[in-house]
Amino acid sequence: MRLRPRRRPRRSSGGAILLALLAVLPLPAQPPSPLQNPGFEQSQSGLPSGWTRDLNRTGKMGSVALDRAKRHSGQASLRLDPSSRNGGENPLAVFQLIPGDPYRGRRVTISAYIATQGGSAAVVGMLAIANGTPPRLVTAPPAASPSWTEVRQTFDVPNQPGVQLAFICMVYGQSGSAWFDDLSLTLDSDAGSAPPPAAAAASEAGAATAPLQATVAVNAGRILRPIPPSLFGTNIEWRWNANLLWQEKQRRVDPDLLRLTRDLGVTLIRFPGGVYSDFYHWKQGVGPMDRRPLVLHEPGKDDKSRPLFGTDEALGFAQAVGAELLITVNVGTGTAQEAADWVRYINAHGRRVRYWEVGNEVYINDHTPISRADTMSPETYARKFLEFSAAMRAADPGISIGAIGGLNRGRYSTVSYPDWDRIVLQRAGPAIDFFSVHDAYAPLIYQDGQDLRTVYRAMLAAPVAIRKNLDAVAAEIRANAPSRADHIQLAVTEWGPAFQFDFRTSYADHSKTLGSALFAASALKTFLEQPQTTIANFWLLNDVSFLGWIGSSNSRFPPEPLWTPTPRYYAFQLFTKHFGARLVETQVQSPTFNSETAGLIDAIQNAPDLDVVSSLSADGRTLYLIAINKSFDSPVEASISLRGFSPSPKAAAWVLNGSGIDANTGTRIVAVPGLRLPAPAQDPVNPHFLRGGPGEVTLSQSSVSCRGPRFSYVFPAHSVTSLVLDRSGDRSR
Repeated sequence: MRLRPRRRPRRSSGGAILLALLAVLPLPAQPPSPLQNPGFEQSQSGLPSGWTRDLNRTGKMGSVALDRAKRHSGQASLRLDPSSRNGGENPLAVFQLIPGDPYRGRRVTISAYIATQGGSAAVVGMLAIANGTPPRLVTAPPAASPSWTEVRQTFDVPNQPGVQLAFICMVYGQSGSAWFDDLSLTLDSDAGSAPPPAAAAASEAGAATAPLQATVAVNAGRILRPIPPSLFGTNIEWRWNANLLWQEKQRRVDPDLLRLTRDLGVTLIRFPGGVYSDFYHWKQGVGPMDRRPLVLHEPGKDDKSRPLFGTDEALGFAQAVGAELLITVNVGTGTAQEAADWVRYINAHGRRVRYWEVGNEVYINDHTPISRADTMSPETYARKFLEFSAAMRAADPGISIGAIGGLNRGRYSTVSYPDWDRIVLQRAGPAIDFFSVHDAYAPLIYQDGQDLRTVYRAMLAAPVAIRKNLDAVAAEIRANAPSRADHIQLAVTEWGPAFQFDFRTSYADHSKTLGSALFAASALKTFLEQPQTTIANFWLLNDVSFLGWIGSSNSRFPPEPLWTPTPRYYAFQLFTKHFGARLVETQVQSPTFNSETAGLIDAIQNAPDLDVVSSLSADGRTLYLIAINKSFDSPVEASISLRGFSPSPKAAAWVLNGSGIDANTGTRIVAVPGLRLPAPAQDPVNPHFLRGGPGEVTLSQSSVSCRGPRFSYVFPAHSVTSLVLDRSGDRSR
């Protein structure tokens, strides 16, 4: 399908760069020889032989040198170190003229190996200049990783006499370094034929890869709220030994999952699952394991398993990873007495669970076996909630109890009963401590057909709608439970990137991509900034299919998981490991994009390319900025200003990035006998889904130079970055 542009095409600043450079250089009467010194092995007067720098325009933009300490191959690489004056129409660059006539009317591929650190964005490109036509510049997708990354781009050379080509290496940003090595220019085997749609789209996207411009203003003196630790929660299901979290033979938690979950930094674990909560009877999951019965998972299916991962195992796991439990009690097929006994059982063993939720999604009535077994009207739920909460508070008056609900928005219509929220809040509001909604799944497409970039744009724009929905639910609480409006908090007890729930579809496994990680980070930003939202639990901690944020890189059946973090894991970890305790005011002016309707996500106008959220450490000594660049192809150069905080000269940057928007770490769906998976959807411009594995997605750390409270930073395309700045004069970290 033909891609639609995200915004009005703009003239690339890179074109101005080379026009300016070429304007001061005489074009040779005869084309020079093909690409010279592509590995930067030879030098002349400190510059790589065969390459040109315009000192008049870039002399104060930084330095150019051969680096013999860092190289992809050979003995040296090209290193560009931008200064605080770098940027604008003429960033620091070197270029080389190439004979154009041998390539007239044909397609070539340029490639290079790139590495960066400290806030720089490295870009290689090709410029064509022909008499009577505007110059054409195409750049390869930029890379931002300290490890060598290969970038490629195709280029259709104009079929005009006297065409001149220039191969460019340039760097954006005002700190750090960029390295280039092993450049190449090759004639494509199908040169001369019309470009296929994907290649044409790649050329169109490549023309827009010069950095977008944004401004970020952080007021560290204005604290918006303490950040609730309970926003960093997850979900665990009881069935199948908690999706193989529990090792049945060893009678222990899988040590790899224990380590990964501890490193993830989750603070709240919802148990015993979503849909399975309203068919779970907790007494079947306690006591000697060999006496626990086989239990049917859900109505309408025959699968059963033994609840070996029960209450005590869940409590032990939570304690081992430094988290609390949030328990969802069975309101669908259970009783108030059963729920109260559960509270007493836990308290009697010297432990305590603070958060309890009454039921899961019983407001859905879709005529499935599950709905027929547990759906109920809002009047019935309100009555039951009051019964359950009274019985549970009799067992422990200090617990916090949540009710369930939600407000439909457009195509995202999951609550089957009109006025559910109004009726539940009016009748049960005095007993409600938090109100649980599941409004933050995206993009939830139900059929194949739309191209990947349309689908991903809808997902990345969805946090705009999620924020509006949370605000609307908060308004419902104020309107229908006014006496409790300051007490009832919002909880998003299930959320996350979700595409399709049928394995036999082309998008089902896309929850594991870098694009899904960008959505996860943007959703977390939304929860942080919505002042009434205090609880959030992503779905799902682990599994061997496609929803686990920890998946398996081994698809064997029966499952023998090799637990591997997906990109969502690393995005979440930026908030738990490289973010602060107090939210501060952040204002962003960013380019925007428009999304089309996809799945259950309506079209959204003017969604920001760059999301930024900021915080202070508890002691005020460290300022954190987390930025999400949602652009598929373009870095964003942000001018950052700080108020109420003077940074030390050296800062740290933690960058989650990858080779493409559909890049992933190589986790796989378990190969169930008889299950045939279709060819997965891929990015038509820069496909990487099938290349998933080590190195495709990285979380790296580098140093950043800050020259006072105003500085610039280039956020790479499709990335999440945490900037960590110490207060000036404070060397503690």
